[in-house]
Amino acid sequence: MRQSRQTRQLLKTFRAIASHPMISLLVVCSLLVILVTSPTPIATASAIEDVDGILIREYISTTKEGSISSVFTIFFLTIGPLKIVPTFVSLTANADDTLRKKMAFRGFWISTLVVMLTALFGIGLLDKYGIPISALMMAAGIVLFLVALSMVMAQYGSAAPPPSPPENPSLDLVVTPLIFPTILTPYGIAIVMLIMSILKKVVGNEVLVLGMLVLVMVLNLLSMLYARQILKVLKPSILKVLGLVLGIIQLSLAISWIFTAIRMEALVIRSILTS
Repeated sequence: MRQSRQTRQLLKTFRAIASHPMISLLVVCSLLVILVTSPTPIATASAIEDVDGILIREYISTTKEGSISSVFTIFFLTIGPLKIVPTFVSLTANADDTLRKKMAFRGFWISTLVVMLTALFGIGLLDKYGIPISALMMAAGIVLFLVALSMVMAQYGSAAPPPSPPENPSLDLVVTPLIFPTILTPYGIAIVMLIMSILKKVVGNEVLVLGMLVLVMVLNLLSMLYARQILKVLKPSILKVLGLVLGIIQLSLAISWIFTAIRMEALVIRSILTS
């Protein structure tokens, strides 16, 4: 009797957990990550790389001629200046012009250094640990999906009061929260590694990507130096609309990458079964 009562209580607990939509979403995402990243015993590394390369070439060939401009747009949306202006204005509300400039330039130099090191050495880490491009694409897609979904759904909830600006701002605020996670978001870093991996494997032109990263960082610097002037032109209502549009675009991009990663793994399995 006691054992059956414990069994019923355990089943009741499992049903309560499974009925929670957010937990169910996280479980599904975790299963997808496990499915994508789990090694296939009968698959050789060369076969997986060949299939990844074929699909990546197909993916690039089906994009517009401006695939480079598409890469710049992705960088602009994920690590660009759109999300920096309100945060920087709030952090420097009680700072003088000299401190604002110091924070902007220090944030620019540190974020540029971090993103360049990520782009140059992140590919080596992926190769060292045997992480396929499909796994990185799935991870970036899931994180971007969750963040973008929260941005979109926040438009329908009650507006949270804005955080109060720090009374005594200092350069200690540059690393966090200015650089991490405002300028360099987790999904933004993953996207930089992903695009560098794709272009290195297929196109072999990483210098152009590094130049685009520097250009986006320069735009971030300009948005911090002229943040107050920008907010005078872009009213809060306009920023709210831009945030909603940005969230929908990022949501669509995340879903596209998740399905592309699943398609990569499907091609790997089909290649194995037909070989």
